[in-house]
Amino acid sequence: MKVGVCDDEDILREEVIGLCRKFKEMNLIDFEIAWFKSGDELLKYQDPIDILFLDIQMKGTNGMKTAEIIREKDDSMTIIFLTGFKGFMQEGYRVKAFRYLLKPVKEDDFIKVLAEAIKDITKNSRAILVKGGSTVFLKLKDIIYIEYDNEKRCTLIRTKKCYYESTTSMNDWESILNTGDFFRVHKAFIVNMKYIEEIGKNVIMENGEKVEVAFRQITKLKKASKEYRKRNAR
Repeated sequence: MKVGVCDDEDILREEVIGLCRKFKEMNLIDFEIAWFKSGDELLKYQDPIDILFLDIQMKGTNGMKTAEIIREKDDSMTIIFLTGFKGFMQEGYRVKAFRYLLKPVKEDDFIKVLAEAIKDITKNSRAILVKGGSTVFLKLKDIIYIEYDNEKRCTLIRTKKCYYESTTSMNDWESILNTGDFFRVHKAFIVNMKYIEEIGKNVIMENGEKVEVAFRQITKLKKASKEYRKRNAR
């Protein structure tokens, strides 16, 4: 899990980073901390961030605009705004802000909000052991497909953000993803039906990638996909 802190004021940024470290020690929860001095610096960062403490009133690209740009690509990041004014709270609904913390940030408020954010993430996610021994919390709805890599002898998890290499077997993945939203189209592929764009000799996913499908699975996949669409129709 990764927590980001973005604030253009050095003192306030270091205070929040310090509170993150204190939270880790108090709760014995391990997570990485990444920090940024501006919204522009944050937007250049490529690695996934699970929880972001984001100052609204920054020079350059302010926090609200930064959040809008983030939401164009990532609708799952938990954004917690840091602000000195309550008046910004209404705007936060547009970017799905999780919570607000008023400056100066009080330790009790910070600990409560961070605990709530972690609880929310873990409630809607699964802990996945990735190669190297680290644990990543993934929201199943963010998984586009799972692929078995025969050369590396591992499974590849393709999410909306990036790839992960996992030691979890395809059969174990099939059990984990037994939610009605996923379909094993091939011995080496499991797809999230939410992201299917076209079913033919291959499955074309929403991001343009082609996934191999076994011939005997095509009819079953079309039926499962139709049932999925009907179930999730608004």
